[in-house]
Amino acid sequence: MRADPFYSLSLNSSLDSLTARQDSLTSQLSSGLAVSSPSDNPLAASEGVALGSAISQDDAYVQSATTLEGRLQTSDSALGSAVTQITSAISLATSGLNGTLNASDLSEISAQLAAARDQIVSLANTTYAGTYLFSGTSGSTQPFTNDTSTTPATATYAGDSNQQYAETPSGQKIAVSLPGSSIFSATGADVLGSLNALVADFASGTPSSSTAADLASLSAGLGNVTAQRAVLGASLSTVQQTSSYASTDETNLEAAQSSLVSANTATIATQLSSTETQSQALMSVMSSIGSKSLFDYMQS
Repeated sequence: MRADPFYSLSLNSSLDSLTARQDSLTSQLSSGLAVSSPSDNPLAASEGVALGSAISQDDAYVQSATTLEGRLQTSDSALGSAVTQITSAISLATSGLNGTLNASDLSEISAQLAAARDQIVSLANTTYAGTYLFSGTSGSTQPFTNDTSTTPATATYAGDSNQQYAETPSGQKIAVSLPGSSIFSATGADVLGSLNALVADFASGTPSSSTAADLASLSAGLGNVTAQRAVLGASLSTVQQTSSYASTDETNLEAAQSSLVSANTATIATQLSSTETQSQALMSVMSSIGSKSLFDYMQS
């Protein structure tokens, strides 16, 4: 008989492979992960990275949506209060045009209109988290000032005419701000300009020929503020819906990622037991071989 001089080396190599396999299975069983490094399963690892990226994107949007909701809710509250003030001002101005009030009554209406105007200027300068809501993209710039040293007073807008948008994970753009110029001083619906004019009209003690036109402009301003408020209200609803969807999607993606890299403990345990059995059998063979000399095999 001719003995194979590489037989022992082959057995050692097989044992090393079984030992490495056993270590890998033991690690998977203890960590609960079938893929702990890209080399374990390149395809699964690649898919896991893609899922991780999508999860991060969803999570970032959900976090930012909380701030956006707060911003839009504050904007809605401010515009709702502005609508109330404008409605009250229209009622006051209308009563001042019925022709039955004296100069003192009209002066009192002027004072009440001025108070409503000042309240609206304050609302137009509302801030959220230290940022002005109605200054376009110039969040650090106070949007409105009202100079009462002139007659009528002069409202000035210092923001820009830009809108701010948020983008959902799916790429949808949502308007999350409107410039104050399009809300409180829009052409043909200039709330602050109309109020300043009405304040001056009634302060004189006698409504002027333009008072009715100023009142009509204020009424148009009410319609415009209401419409602009609806735009931001729709954005708030969209942010809430997309945030809820992103949160659910994030949960589903995390489950998919976990399933992708998680070990099937029952299967792993079975494979580990089989590997251990093979290792023990191989070591038994090697031990048996080690108890005999090469001469013993040559004689058999």
